[in-house]
Amino acid sequence: MSYGGVDEMYKVIPTGRSNVIARDGVVASSQPLATQAGLDIIRIGGNAIDAAVATAAVLDVVEPFSTGCGGDAFALIHLSGKSSPLSYNGSGRSGSLASLEDLLALGWTRIPERGGPPVTVPGALHLWCHVIEKHGTLEMKDILGHAIHYARYGFPVSPLIAQTWKGILGNLKNDAAREIYALNGEAPKIGQIMKNPDLANTFEKVVEEGPFVFYSGKIAETIINTVQKHGGFLTMEDLASHKTTETAPISVSYRGVDVFEHPPNGQGFAALSMLNIMETFDLSKVSPLSAERYHLMIEAKKLAYADLHRHNADPEFYEIPLQKLLSKSYAEERATLIDKSHAMSLYAPGLLLGHDTVYLATADGDGNAVSFINSLYMGLGSGLVAPGTGIKLQNRGHLFSLDPKHPNRYAPKKLPFHTIIPGALYKNKNLIGMFGIMGGAHQAQAHGQFVSNIIDYGMYPQEALDFPRFNHEHTTNKVGLESGIPNQVQQELRNIGHVLVDETTSGFGGGQAILRLDDAWIAGSDHRKDGQAAGF
Repeated sequence: MSYGGVDEMYKVIPTGRSNVIARDGVVASSQPLATQAGLDIIRIGGNAIDAAVATAAVLDVVEPFSTGCGGDAFALIHLSGKSSPLSYNGSGRSGSLASLEDLLALGWTRIPERGGPPVTVPGALHLWCHVIEKHGTLEMKDILGHAIHYARYGFPVSPLIAQTWKGILGNLKNDAAREIYALNGEAPKIGQIMKNPDLANTFEKVVEEGPFVFYSGKIAETIINTVQKHGGFLTMEDLASHKTTETAPISVSYRGVDVFEHPPNGQGFAALSMLNIMETFDLSKVSPLSAERYHLMIEAKKLAYADLHRHNADPEFYEIPLQKLLSKSYAEERATLIDKSHAMSLYAPGLLLGHDTVYLATADGDGNAVSFINSLYMGLGSGLVAPGTGIKLQNRGHLFSLDPKHPNRYAPKKLPFHTIIPGALYKNKNLIGMFGIMGGAHQAQAHGQFVSNIIDYGMYPQEALDFPRFNHEHTTNKVGLESGIPNQVQQELRNIGHVLVDETTSGFGGGQAILRLDDAWIAGSDHRKDGQAAGF
């Protein structure tokens, strides 16, 4: 193994899925049709960037409640021979028709989950086009071809997606959404064919006219009319002024491996902070399924997320103290708060200054790789579809605070707190691989667990993804432990003060990873989704 350096520690952990090893191209996503589309793109001469966008576009069709061009996206892109990834922020800003004072005057304590108010500018489509223009090798007509085909002619609904679809029907808030995403008022069953010809038409217009048609043309007018009709705050100028931004990725070293995340407005720094705190303990000397390991990771997560919820905001509106938050000395200070014999019930930020997503990874034979995440948030986003376009609109604005003193407080043209985070690993300035895990607030804590599985225990990607996870809920201080964690371990955690919830089968997201293995790639796709890793 070229990444962990701890092959002698590795033990095969049965998961039901094998790692995929291939040389010329690998794609891992949460739905097999999307994975195969990405592979097809590499086979016809595309690179990992082309494949990532093609895969994301198919997921817009086949996993519609999780993702889409009407949401946001972030990407870390490794170009062959480089020593660190490029970082792209494809998140959109809040509308300019309302101020914080306006919302408080309405008596709101939170921005609603559904309808027009939580809709922010959709950034995903712009990012797709932007990264292809800068780094792709194929034309958009080729890249969007598979998505157009499945949208126009239909696709059979896969098992876990069918199961989840049942739970989101109540989120459909306008007729256009109900017409596309329900069959006679019901969710589709496994194997039923679903279509979205309006979205096929939208993609064809993007192929012909570029992102202009989405952000300034007739499609933009339809989006704005839909949002404003349902009480939202976006304007045509808000869409027209949107752009994808290249940012500087942030990183920390975890036991000699550089872990890269996207900077704020995403929550990636919480994963890095958690790993810094975990590094102060030698986890490799305890069993990966031990109560001691889970306890230390849970406590590290509590401290990292306390700072996350205090400081994460749009960096144009608030100077986030990242240098301090990600320093090793700060991690050592925070680690002293952890008692190995007792769980914390109170945990505060150390610095007090003035759900639904898809993740995919791709790699090609030339050494390029992409860590890519695309999301609507909270099960079909706002619940609104722009009529005649097939575009689902996200609800990321729900994550703004209405506390006038909070850095993440609502303001016009501001980026919201974002949960979606792509990850990357490097060692000695060489790429180890790309990884990411879906699941809202679960993501950063899942990143910490995954990286520990890889680095502390030498697991291959499939095992590292499938290994039983914990999910700590910040506001309630309750811990979900996934099925597969022994009852004895659960009892030991209760004995030292952890409050465990009964649910042990959901809330743990799902992820993908592609890592370098000598002259090939090795990949895994989380068993918690319908996903697939495949290569050639």
